[in-house]
Amino acid sequence: MEHALYDRCGGFYTAGDAPYADYFTSVSVHPSLFGQLMAIHLGDAWRTLGRPDPFRVVELGAADGRLAGQIRQAAADFSWGKGLAYVGVERAPAAQTADALDTLYASIADVPAASATAIISNEFFDALPVRLARRATDGWVEECVAMGSEGWEFADKRAPEEVRVYASRYASATPVGGRIEIRQGIEPIFRHAARLAAQVVMTTIDYGGVSAMVHSERLAAGTLLAYRRHRASDDVLANPGHADLTAHVNFTQLIDEGRSQGFGCYRMGQQADFLVALGVGDHLVRFQEQSDATLETYRAEREAVFQLVSPTDLGRFQVLTQGKGVDLSPIRGLNAPTD
Repeated sequence: MEHALYDRCGGFYTAGDAPYADYFTSVSVHPSLFGQLMAIHLGDAWRTLGRPDPFRVVELGAADGRLAGQIRQAAADFSWGKGLAYVGVERAPAAQTADALDTLYASIADVPAASATAIISNEFFDALPVRLARRATDGWVEECVAMGSEGWEFADKRAPEEVRVYASRYASATPVGGRIEIRQGIEPIFRHAARLAAQVVMTTIDYGGVSAMVHSERLAAGTLLAYRRHRASDDVLANPGHADLTAHVNFTQLIDEGRSQGFGCYRMGQQADFLVALGVGDHLVRFQEQSDATLETYRAEREAVFQLVSPTDLGRFQVLTQGKGVDLSPIRGLNAPTD
């Protein structure tokens, strides 16, 4: 998966077509709306961090800089906008990525420590490489990739200790024959995130859920899929480098790893509730008041809003805000943990 997505010569993100030709995201469904709403959320984060100036925002997976551009444009309307220092982290940047950024790094490990920092990401963790494991009658096996007589195929080997430890912690409900994904690279991301400042607010938006959902009997077939031209396929070994590979995010793992690195509090909820709390419902009202609004353009705006909040579309995504050295009570639209 690492090579298929990020190989310098043939990786999907590094050498393939423009990714938005294969999928859409909250950023791409509308030219500015998601960024406007995220700017409101960043205002909450700014207050949570004690109104720092400059206000450093680090975006993981900055892609082509589209979200950064939307946020920077919206930031002009906020008191923290003049002090915004926008840092992008992207290992496979597009030609225009840096246009909306103050600084661009290939890895969060390269970002220097500074004052209070907000970290955001939208569909970043789902594209981190995963390992595959399957529950057998006598334990767990890892499904590795091998070259067979007819091309790439999966080959079983006894699961190593790290796979068994993960499965024991997060996948106890997976039935025999069930498949799970084990995401790699989580620990160093949170280690470096915690290193960035004494006070950090980190917001993750992605699809998935808590471990009891992601590794449930309902999803026993696993969640790893290949996306090509807006079509999903479970044949993830076909056409390496020409399809996006992605799997559900285990948010319990993110919460646990955050705690181990000093992110002692969190808030979590669905994107629909999060965006409603940030005022997405007011967008159509304001749009109708524009003198150049037409029925056709209004329908397009309404469709974008629907996609962002629909429980069968992007609205089902999870939003997780984690805090280090802060009180997250100013964060709107997310629920405090009950455990």
